[in-house]
Amino acid sequence: MKWHETGRAAAVLGLIYPENIYCMRCRDTIDASRVHGLCDECASAIPWAVENPFRSYMDEFAFDDVWPVARYGAHVRGMIHGLKLHGKTYIARNLGALMAERVRMEPATFDVVTAVPLHREKHRLRGFNQAALLAEYAADGAQLPFDPGLLVKPRPTASLRLADSRTRRQMLAGAFEVPAERREDVLGKRVILVDDVCTTGSTADACARALKGAGAKQVALLCFAASAGYKTVEDT
Repeated sequence: MKWHETGRAAAVLGLIYPENIYCMRCRDTIDASRVHGLCDECASAIPWAVENPFRSYMDEFAFDDVWPVARYGAHVRGMIHGLKLHGKTYIARNLGALMAERVRMEPATFDVVTAVPLHREKHRLRGFNQAALLAEYAADGAQLPFDPGLLVKPRPTASLRLADSRTRRQMLAGAFEVPAERREDVLGKRVILVDDVCTTGSTADACARALKGAGAKQVALLCFAASAGYKTVEDT
C-alpha cells in the first residue's frame, strides 16, 4: 500500500472515529475545541520536551539536530502503540499536528520533509508506514513539501528492540539509500526526517548518512517521542 493510499484509509477511519470526539490517550469524551485530541488531564500529564536529547554528544551522529515533542514513557506509549501496532492510523492526525507545531518553534528554514522508510515486506505486513503518516500531517501543518520517496530501505534488518546502541549501528549500516534517480532531489537540500520514536538515534543516523551521502546540506530529526537522555521514574 502506498503512502497516499494509507492517507485515504485514514480519511475513512476519520468518518468512523470523528476527529477530537474522544481523547486519543484515555478515550474519555472531549469536545471539538480540543484541537489536539487530548483532554486537559492527559495534556497536562504528557512530559512535553523541546530539548535535543543528544545535545552533549551530537558529534557521534550524521543528523544535525533532534526535535522531539515529548519524552517517551507510559504517558505516550499507548498513543504510539495505538498508531504503530494496532492500526489506529487516525491518531496520526493529532500527533502530526503537534509535530508541525514543533517545527514552527525552530528558526531554521528547511526545504522538504521525508520519513524513515520501511522495507517493502514490513510495509506490506503492517499495511502502512506510521512515520510516513506522521510526516505527511507534520509537513502539511508546517506548510512544507512532503516527499516520501527520498529514502528507501532495500534490505530488511533484524529486530532492534533488544540491541544496544553499538549493535544497532552495526545492524543498520547501509540499510537505507537514496535511489539513484532521486539524488538530484536531495542535493543541497535541508531535510526534515520524521520518525515516531527516537531511542538510541541509530536509525535516524543511518538515514541521515544516506541523505548526506547524496548531498543533503542539513538533516534534522523530527520525532514525536524521544527516550534517550530522558530517564524518569515512569521509565524504570
